[in-house]
Amino acid sequence: MDARLVWDTWRRVLKDDRLANWVVNPTRTEDVHGCTADELAILVDYAGTPAPTESNIGMYRRGLVRNALGALDLVPLTRRLLHASGLDIEAVASEFVQSGGYADNGPYFWRTAGCFVAYLAGRAEFFSPRHQDVLAIDAAGVALARRLGEAAPLKWPNTVVEAFSAGSPSRNSQSARFAAHPAATMISSSHDLTPWIENPFDFDAGQDLEASSRHWLIYVPAAEAAHEYAELSPRAACLFDVLRVPKSLAELSMALNDVPQADVLALIDSLAGLGVIVSGSDAQPNPSRGAIASRKA
Repeated sequence: MDARLVWDTWRRVLKDDRLANWVVNPTRTEDVHGCTADELAILVDYAGTPAPTESNIGMYRRGLVRNALGALDLVPLTRRLLHASGLDIEAVASEFVQSGGYADNGPYFWRTAGCFVAYLAGRAEFFSPRHQDVLAIDAAGVALARRLGEAAPLKWPNTVVEAFSAGSPSRNSQSARFAAHPAATMISSSHDLTPWIENPFDFDAGQDLEASSRHWLIYVPAAEAAHEYAELSPRAACLFDVLRVPKSLAELSMALNDVPQADVLALIDSLAGLGVIVSGSDAQPNPSRGAIASRKA
């Protein structure tokens, strides 16, 4: 038999419940339409040793479950939400793996984490608005990490903060153009998640939270640093959102409905103090790819 065909057929068995049942179930009532004669011969060969075949399929799928649960360590808010739900954690992870066609993302744990967060967001057990807020925040954090894994910034927020401490970005402000740092993103929630964000590993998922619109800055201070969070005022959130595209001080003032430039500069200084506002060439991403292996897709 052609080795490549054997390998490809085995990969299909690992990911297709119908084929997996066919090779381990002696009744073989499932239709294997779509398989060529050569593929059917390979399936018959695997079916000749149902016990080890079933064991190997099980090991592959259990490995995916372990990887999925491990990936949740990257999103502790979601991990805590799941562990506090009262659900069978292993069963949920197994259902998630099955729902994705037993896809093997290998070392790309951020990709797995993002898919797991999206899966949980679609489950009825997590439909409450405050739980959806948590899942949306983690989804935004995952998207940020994956983006940074593809293109690292020229300067990380921590470096920007160091430069800021030496002199306010308001210096030469009339000629400068400002932009949101590529290592930062923002998302809004319908509840005040402060107590949960401050205690991501052990918050009370059943706690009543104040229902109010909040704006959360998510940023990565350095290449191997964990995400950090900061709550933004509505005006600061608007400024950060506008700065997705670089703008001058005058343009910012107009975009914020003619807020005085002195007030705009105060907002810029406050965000630059976190390293999430940059000016000039620092606003451009690094074109090199794969700069942060641990954050890759």
